[in-house]
Amino acid sequence: MRQGSLLGAVLVFCSVVLATAVGTPVPALAQGAAEDCLAPPPKNQDLTLVAAYAASPPAVDEVAFTMETENLMALTYGGDLVQYKPIWYPDHKVCGAGVSLPGDQAVMGRWAESWSSASDGTAWTFRLKKGVKSYAGNEMTCEDIRWSWARAYEMKGVKFFFAQVIGLATHEDVTCPDRHTVRYKIKALNPLFLKLQAMNYYGGPFDATEAKKHATSGDPWAKEWLKTNTAGFGPYHLLRHVPGQELELVRNPHYQPRPAVGRILIKIIPDSATRLALLKRGEVDYAMRLREREYQEIMRDPNLEVVRHTANFIPYFGSVQTNPIMANVKVRQALAYAVPYAEIQQKVYFGQGRLIRSITPEIYPNYTPKFWVYKTDLARAKALLKEAGYPDGFDINIAYDKAIAEMEETCILIKSSFEKVGLKVRLEGLPSAVYSETKFTRKQMAHCDNFQWPWVADTGYTAWVYLTHPKTNVMDGVGNDDPELNDLTEKMFQTSYGAERLKMDLRIQQIAAERVPWIFLVNPGWREAFKKEWKGFHWYPDNNVHFDWLYKK
Repeated sequence: MRQGSLLGAVLVFCSVVLATAVGTPVPALAQGAAEDCLAPPPKNQDLTLVAAYAASPPAVDEVAFTMETENLMALTYGGDLVQYKPIWYPDHKVCGAGVSLPGDQAVMGRWAESWSSASDGTAWTFRLKKGVKSYAGNEMTCEDIRWSWARAYEMKGVKFFFAQVIGLATHEDVTCPDRHTVRYKIKALNPLFLKLQAMNYYGGPFDATEAKKHATSGDPWAKEWLKTNTAGFGPYHLLRHVPGQELELVRNPHYQPRPAVGRILIKIIPDSATRLALLKRGEVDYAMRLREREYQEIMRDPNLEVVRHTANFIPYFGSVQTNPIMANVKVRQALAYAVPYAEIQQKVYFGQGRLIRSITPEIYPNYTPKFWVYKTDLARAKALLKEAGYPDGFDINIAYDKAIAEMEETCILIKSSFEKVGLKVRLEGLPSAVYSETKFTRKQMAHCDNFQWPWVADTGYTAWVYLTHPKTNVMDGVGNDDPELNDLTEKMFQTSYGAERLKMDLRIQQIAAERVPWIFLVNPGWREAFKKEWKGFHWYPDNNVHFDWLYKK
């Protein structure tokens, strides 16, 4: 997913949490490759990586929410106090976040060297590593963490969303007992506390000392300066940005482990065919956001490679339930039998990717495909339409983001199949901004969408973010308001890991299959195109390329 800014939705969570510390051994799942995934890049390399991006980031602060912004913030701010533990994924021969690991076993320290929780789980204490420095040379202290959370409450953006999910009543609940100790007071026990920290790089943590130099009486949080400049402790620093043309990042000389890539030059190339051509000619090392047909071409080039991982994408067909026809569960079930799943996988993704069979990504804990019964069955679709009261079909408008070629191709195949069961289909390819606005205001009748991937490996979190509480949750783009689902997600956030929580987890997956708020399509997986000389790829739930791990063989 992308998370989105869910203003006004405040949750209370409860679970058993573990006092732990950095250095916990990587579990048996990573046996034989754990050292590779944790090993730093070679110290004797000082490389320049040239990348072709699809667009300029509108900002490098949380006022913007695009893939490019996300990528730049991951590179320059690096994350929060903890991070997902890297493990080896032998199927794709890449390292990646250990999202399949149970509970808090999935995380390890980033800026924190150790942490503990109170017996009731409402207080957490983190001990910061000493000597962590920003590009400006300022050491990270508790004040940087505290100031970043205070700024989040002013910005009301993604970090504020995390505050609500974590259970921070106010930014004043983040305090500094001493220079290198951070203390959180939260409303209740929260099973997701550490996992949420593991993916939190929107909104810092900032080098507050550097940021405050650019604050003014009218802009005490340096909002204007931080739109186009970075003040982080992450592996890179934004040195130059020419909007619409290029960006230049340089290595933070204080960051550990030291990245082998010392300079990143990003060229803005809106056309994917041109990005592909630049990569094939050797003029760039990496081409962002290509189509599967282009990745197939790359795979035939001996000088290039496509790095893949199963990942956590959830492309789906969404029936927007503010429309009375789409609110009919029999209609949604009928449409689920009319989707040409195998044809989409073959013609759009060339046999790559995985058919999705649950609201929970396949690599996340407790995933089960057993409830998803749908396959292409036009006779069954027609029978369900008749039961729903539409024996002759109905008119349906299906929207999609015109900038996403694979969604356009998917929509065309869906249109053809729907027409075979009597529907009269009109496709609406919309500019990205218009598509996004009409989706989140639920003005569409239906849509094909591929920009959902949950950062937190938990079924309750995934369902809550995307498919519940439409009155307060802007990410519920289909307007799903199922009382049982709403209640289950709330209860999961108040239940410790164990048998009772697992039962709720499976019931959520069952509801998502039986009541079909989303019709799951094909997960294309994480796909990145590089020159073949690059190594050290690490997958994270944000699906960015983390250049700080890369090196040349």
